[in-house]
Amino acid sequence: MKVIIFVDFWNLQIGWNEYHKRLGTGKTVPIPWENTLPQVLLEQTGGNSIYNGTHVYASINPSSPKDRGLHSFLQRMQLFPGYKVIIKERKPAKKIKCTNESCHKEIILCPHCSSKIVRTVEKGVDTSIAIELFHYALDNIYNTAILISNDEDFVPAIEFIQRRGNKIIHAGFKNEGIAVKQACWSHIDLEDIMPNLLAP
Repeated sequence: MKVIIFVDFWNLQIGWNEYHKRLGTGKTVPIPWENTLPQVLLEQTGGNSIYNGTHVYASINPSSPKDRGLHSFLQRMQLFPGYKVIIKERKPAKKIKCTNESCHKEIILCPHCSSKIVRTVEKGVDTSIAIELFHYALDNIYNTAILISNDEDFVPAIEFIQRRGNKIIHAGFKNEGIAVKQACWSHIDLEDIMPNLLAP
């Protein structure tokens, strides 16, 4: 059984951070991207699984100094065995405007600290994941995909792909991504396998 892992980077990273924050962890707990994450997820699919790679889809704000460091890390991740990393640039979000009917003026500064409000949105990540889920299924590159994303926009794609015989397994945290979990063949609870993910 050929398995590919598809990861929505920010979906996993934010869920991971919130989980450890709920536990009261005082420091940042890094995701064990190289080797451990794919290996532990693959173990959940059965003994006859063949690893066909991990595809990570991320977005960055190129004008953010913090994101420049993330971009460097994502480029290094591309060198991990079996990894393919797709990086999209975040785009400016719609302007924030006053909702008062007699105003509708743009809100540029934070009313509390007077800093300029800069908002960006992720564009193209979900589309890239959906296209590659289809592409690799239709080309029989995987029999089973592990999808780490809670976006219910994937549900129609999941249902179509599974009707043709491929299986998609959702991986995520408890109480998240209910619609995706229900559409998928099965679900891997990351909280249940956390001891294995964090094993030294």
